[in-house]
Amino acid sequence: MTRHRRDPAPVERIVPGLQRIRAALAISGSPERSFTAIHVAGTNGKGSTSVFASSILGQLSLGRIGLYTSPHLLSPTERIRVDLEPIPESKLESLISRSEAVSAAVETGEGAPLSWFEKMTWAAFSWFESRKTAVAVLETGLGGRWDATNVCRPAVCAITTIGIDHVEWLGGTIRAIASEKAGIVKPGVPVVLGRLGKIARAVVRARANELGAPLWEIGRDFGWEEQKAGKVCFQLPGLSVPGVRLGLRGTFQNDNAAVGCAAAWRFALDRGLEPPEFAIAAGKGLVQASWPGRLSLLPGRGNRGGWVDGAHNPASAHALAAEIGSSDAFGGKKPVVAVWSMLADKNIGGFIRELSPAIDRWVAYPLRHERAASASLLARTGKRMGISLEMAGDFGEAWRMARGFAGPGGAVIVCGSLIAVADAYSERVGHI
Repeated sequence: MTRHRRDPAPVERIVPGLQRIRAALAISGSPERSFTAIHVAGTNGKGSTSVFASSILGQLSLGRIGLYTSPHLLSPTERIRVDLEPIPESKLESLISRSEAVSAAVETGEGAPLSWFEKMTWAAFSWFESRKTAVAVLETGLGGRWDATNVCRPAVCAITTIGIDHVEWLGGTIRAIASEKAGIVKPGVPVVLGRLGKIARAVVRARANELGAPLWEIGRDFGWEEQKAGKVCFQLPGLSVPGVRLGLRGTFQNDNAAVGCAAAWRFALDRGLEPPEFAIAAGKGLVQASWPGRLSLLPGRGNRGGWVDGAHNPASAHALAAEIGSSDAFGGKKPVVAVWSMLADKNIGGFIRELSPAIDRWVAYPLRHERAASASLLARTGKRMGISLEMAGDFGEAWRMARGFAGPGGAVIVCGSLIAVADAYSERVGHI
């Protein structure tokens, strides 16, 4: 799709609860009952995991496959896909217009209208119903327990990682955040777990045991192994997927691919698919998976040596630093210059701490967003963390400065927020 500006989601006050989205769907004939789902939550990696799972399912003869993700880069149409095709802009506009009437009815009954994300979720489920979608992979927007997607009928649930993020809504401890994300677990519904820490794993295990939900865990029930030439093979219960080169770059994607693959296999296994058929489909799906903005080279001759990555918290910054420092990621290019900005409610100091060992120079600029960190906040935090930071007025100036610092033998990485990544695509490429 081609868009030349970022169309952001509005900033809203979050009011926890599922009663509004349930009421909206009931008014509309319960479109969420028209398809089954793989439901994915997690602090990092849930978008990539969802893409891997939907790409694999698309290789099987299951019918139409839906995908609902957030946030978007350039247009909200990216969030809602059937067979990987974004919803047409005219169709989304029509559905959002219809959701306004539904929202008014909900407000009359529940005392509050639908939020923007609830309207998008209503639109996604309605689109999936109209397209006769058989199964949809749904990424939670925030947390899990009170996320609007949690009204779905999952056949499999997956939790990728659990770390400290969104503390103002989910709590300030791993235990509290794990409890919120474990809220997607349903009675008897299989759960696939990524690489969780001890406390988070204990919380999710307890919830799964309480609800009689079978549990597959990475490192215990499934996993991956690196092979030569950048290929990765996957071991799942009852089958192996031969070595493939993943469609998404980065060693950190191996865990995401394993969780997505395991979730898709659990779904397929419960429907009687044979291991050889699934292994072939999984191989194709893992290779063909595409997800812009996640450790990607910016296309175009004028962008050579320019990378983007949506890392926005300390855990994802740590993973990005490992990729920059590896022998095969950036090809040994030096210096590595960061074009960087963040939202004010993120752990800015923690991000710098984790990424700074891999960055030679930093160029910061303020995002055009209501929650953006100001230039002064970015500068103060950079000084406190001991990094040498150049300030620019906007993305264009930051890019020019960074390319000058990098020179012909260096690399530029745009990071800190998907909004910064969207700026790179919009201003340097014009599309995704």
